[in-house]
Amino acid sequence: MRRLWASEQRVQALQARVAELEGAEQRAADLQRTVEALTAQNLQLQERLRELEIGFRRFVSERVAPEQLALALTKETTGTPPAAAPDASPSPEPSASSERGTHVEPSADPELPPAPQPAATPEPAGAPPCSSDPEPKEPKRRHNHGRRRKLTTPRVILEVLPPEVLQEGVEKFERIGHEESSTLGYRRGGPLEIVTRRVKFVRGSAPQGAPRIPLTPGGEGAGDTCDTEQTPASSTPSCPIVREHEVAMVPADTAFKANPFVDGALVRYTPPSTDDEDRGAVLIADVPERPLCRSLVDASLLARLLVHKLDYHMPFYRQEIEADRQGCPNSRTNMSRWQFEAGALARRIADAAWQEAIDHRSWFGMDATGIAIQDVDKYRYGHVFVLVAPGDSVLYRYAPTYDGDTVEKMFGGYKGVIVADASANHNGLFGPGKAREGGCWSHGRKPFVKAFKAGEAKSAFALDIIQRLFRIEKKIALLPPDERLAIRRRDSAPLVEALFQWAERELPSAHEDSFLRKGLVYLHNQQEVLREFLRNGEIPIHNNASERAARHVVKGRSNWLAHGSDDHAERACALTSLIVSCPMHGLDPELYLQEVLTVAPSWPVHRMLELTPKHWVGTRQRLIAEGRLKYIDLAAITGSRLISPAPG
Repeated sequence: MRRLWASEQRVQALQARVAELEGAEQRAADLQRTVEALTAQNLQLQERLRELEIGFRRFVSERVAPEQLALALTKETTGTPPAAAPDASPSPEPSASSERGTHVEPSADPELPPAPQPAATPEPAGAPPCSSDPEPKEPKRRHNHGRRRKLTTPRVILEVLPPEVLQEGVEKFERIGHEESSTLGYRRGGPLEIVTRRVKFVRGSAPQGAPRIPLTPGGEGAGDTCDTEQTPASSTPSCPIVREHEVAMVPADTAFKANPFVDGALVRYTPPSTDDEDRGAVLIADVPERPLCRSLVDASLLARLLVHKLDYHMPFYRQEIEADRQGCPNSRTNMSRWQFEAGALARRIADAAWQEAIDHRSWFGMDATGIAIQDVDKYRYGHVFVLVAPGDSVLYRYAPTYDGDTVEKMFGGYKGVIVADASANHNGLFGPGKAREGGCWSHGRKPFVKAFKAGEAKSAFALDIIQRLFRIEKKIALLPPDERLAIRRRDSAPLVEALFQWAERELPSAHEDSFLRKGLVYLHNQQEVLREFLRNGEIPIHNNASERAARHVVKGRSNWLAHGSDDHAERACALTSLIVSCPMHGLDPELYLQEVLTVAPSWPVHRMLELTPKHWVGTRQRLIAEGRLKYIDLAAITGSRLISPAPG
């Protein structure tokens, strides 16, 4: 019995040992899973650190979750020391005025093959060989400048008849020849060579058997094509020949905003004639209006180049590569010159829009950012000012300096409300008899966001109040100014007063170098301008529209890096003003530039305001009604089977 009892004791001990080992194995498996989870989390943290070091996260969000604010407010009220918020280390936000390109665009242009050498002069018989003759020098390579170019692009010939021939009939005139001029245009899909053939006529019937030019579509000679013998400059075997008066048209809806031409169009503008003198015996049509005098570029290609650089931020050296691949080599030197000359036309229009905003706007937003300008030895710093007039335009203007005198020169004399940041350079604009300043609550929120992420829980109160203000503004955004002001005074004013009272209480005890103190000082110094939205129902509570407009320049300078001079920067700002203002009025920037750059060279200087995006639709309708503005649909000329969609 004693042995049996001892055996049972040993069996129980072994069973307990087995159970203990099974528990240890289970704990080991749990520990292994915990180690794997921690390893994966560690890898994620390392990857995030790597992304932050490389700079993948360029913009720091200023949004704080309401749950975090509620938790921080609860802990602050109960006196429990709050834990640091995630991502507690302050992350400096990217500054729009500190990003500058440091690379220089390559400047080498594609080169042509060596020029053929003249035949060598034979030496006279018996002449002794000259051993001291210099070694033959390698011929100089010629850069691909000027008009000596071989194109592999589509080609179209537009025949233009004199107005007298169109009015009296071709039967009363004799055709004696023509003059041709070639330009480079653009249709959707690639460049296009446009040959303008101006036919010459003299009065008198044509001889018997001489070819006649029909005046109606489908007549004799309609749909002719040119072969390679007629067009040695083009490698295209054939190209259409059309009569401009037969294909010129206007859309059914002259108030169109989106581009109604699915394959693009050529714009033809006829300015008012001031020449009443006799045209002479030989009649020939005038050269069509072009944006740039003595230039190879048509308005369609010019508008495309400018929009791709200043709106899509595609520098000219990339467009040069694209043009070469499309069979239409074009150097960036030409593109830069075209932009400079087109900017002279755009500057007159942009200046008229700027003056209209200063004279007639009740409020606008403004901001400024930096830009690089090429100099002799290195880059120097310039400044681009942004004026945002919601519903009217977005305007840019360049200045070499950013100080009080420059700001007063640009905005002086204005007596409305300017929504801006709290820059000391703007102080000269505000005061009795001058403009009033509207504060930006987005700028006031930034230091509190940084303080909250750094673990300063007291900033949660300020963030909660500011978030409530923005929620109220979102609800009343579409209301009339009077109703918006009434709701602001009822709902927003108590929140603003509570925030300022809290800031005055917390300011004496805030740490000297903390983000919280920076936010409190901002509220203390900007109380009056931050209250301006409670006195004016038209203005917003922030200047975010101007910040977004300035970002357009910041994104561009990271691609095309710098402007060549102060003059180049001024004209580029004028072109950018017209391009960026188009979406505000629903206009297609490329078609708008094509139209305006065609009309502007002969437009009266004192009426440039009519060419701004705000007034262009009405101006276009008037010109079409007067018969001075027409369009040539390229889909009809080039044989494209694309059909323009019906309006509406």
